[in-house]
Amino acid sequence: MKKLPIFFAIIAGIFLIAACASIVSIKLYTNHTEKHAGHNWIHKQLQLTAEQDKALEPIERRYHERCDELEEQMRLVNKELAQAILATGKDSPPVKDAIGKIHTAMGELQYVTIDHVFEMHSVLTPAQYDKLLKLTANALNNLDSEHAGE
Repeated sequence: MKKLPIFFAIIAGIFLIAACASIVSIKLYTNHTEKHAGHNWIHKQLQLTAEQDKALEPIERRYHERCDELEEQMRLVNKELAQAILATGKDSPPVKDAIGKIHTAMGELQYVTIDHVFEMHSVLTPAQYDKLLKLTANALNNLDSEHAGE
């Protein structure tokens, strides 16, 4: 008789693990898709040819690899910041150091992104490049309005 509750507990545990794994997988896929949605939108706006898409592949690959590295670096430094806050409980040198590291990585990400825009110039027509610059400037100008209500 005791075997039945144990059996159901095991089945419930397996179900819970499977559900958690599914949620994590969906979250990772969604983050990846959302992260590249804006980039894909820009490529669509530029009406790239198949040849241009192919020529941009190595540029895109390098850009996304570097962004992924910097985002991982920021994630790790955010953990470092969290640990420093918990350890010191105040504005301390370790807290300030972690914040400085985060700002450095964020600045590097900005440089990488702008360099990527300029690197695309060699593949685009003059009209496409002009449109890319305008889309980039508009996106930067809209950052203020997106965060105005915060």
